[in-house]
Amino acid sequence: MNIKTLVSVGLVGSTLLLTGCGGGGGGGSNVQPTAIDGFNMTQGTADSKLGATYIQEVLTAGGFSIGPSTMYSRVDITGLEASHSAGWTGLGKTITVLDSGFTNAGDHGRQVSDIARTVAPGATRYEYSLGALEDSNKNLITMASDVITSSTYYSPSSLAGSPSLDNYVTAVITNLEASDALVTMAAQHSNWSSASVIKDGVAGRGGFTACPDSGIMTVENCNSFAIKGLDSTNIIYVGEVDSNDTIPDWSNQAGSAHKNQFIVTSSDAITTASDGNPSGNSFAAPRVAGVGALVRQKFPNLTGSQTATVILHTADDLGVPGVDAVYGHGKLNAGKALAPVGNLH
Repeated sequence: MNIKTLVSVGLVGSTLLLTGCGGGGGGGSNVQPTAIDGFNMTQGTADSKLGATYIQEVLTAGGFSIGPSTMYSRVDITGLEASHSAGWTGLGKTITVLDSGFTNAGDHGRQVSDIARTVAPGATRYEYSLGALEDSNKNLITMASDVITSSTYYSPSSLAGSPSLDNYVTAVITNLEASDALVTMAAQHSNWSSASVIKDGVAGRGGFTACPDSGIMTVENCNSFAIKGLDSTNIIYVGEVDSNDTIPDWSNQAGSAHKNQFIVTSSDAITTASDGNPSGNSFAAPRVAGVGALVRQKFPNLTGSQTATVILHTADDLGVPGVDAVYGHGKLNAGKALAPVGNLH
């Protein structure tokens, strides 16, 4: 494992041509367009080393007595184990993790990065503090990652108190939007307290003045990157659900402004104390990032934006039918993302 600290179907050669799906009759006159029409779905090369083998090596090296099946249960992504068994491990793809603290097992960044590794064990990871990107050797352009994921942020008060920091974050956002990476962002940046609080002298949950002290929180009002305008088609905001597919009261919902960029998944931290309960959006985002690496391995001609489209449109619908302001596109499904034809909603 390389870990470095992101229808009607016709075959022409090895290229999959998508011509839509829909009702029959009339020689295709009733064909309906799909979200991935025009995408080059030519299949890449599967990994000869299966995902469970990678995971077992990591567990053995760490002295853990549990096996891969337990890890798949803890990660809790539909279709992941079968995808790994088919050789889709993220081999040849890169995931850049922008976070904080990668040294110790309990560090936030360490946990986020290790979740991404578990989902895409064949991928190469780059681990950087979000604040380290002013170094020209560590900027998002020179990384040229296939996937970028971040579960950290800057508070409103810190940005307001430092124009240079605010400009820096603006530049990071510009680079994220200009990159060809799939970018997954933890939807929740305001969960310092679920009660009415004043943080850093600013009213509003987590210091976000538009984020309600009580009631429903949304990406639009309670996510620092969204508030500063991160809104391109290669971005997926990731929320969390519990075992009943309910979004916890501390967690952001999609909201109307970002429902088309929003997805949910499980968020249990992958530790020896894993209990299946939601542990925060921070641990949901790297799950989507890992699946993004699998998709880009299997379909290497997809752009970052197209990868986002595939993942969003193969999610399992939750809540009211269709894309909604609570769950967005629904719940992550790795198996469907790797077999999008016929699985689009």
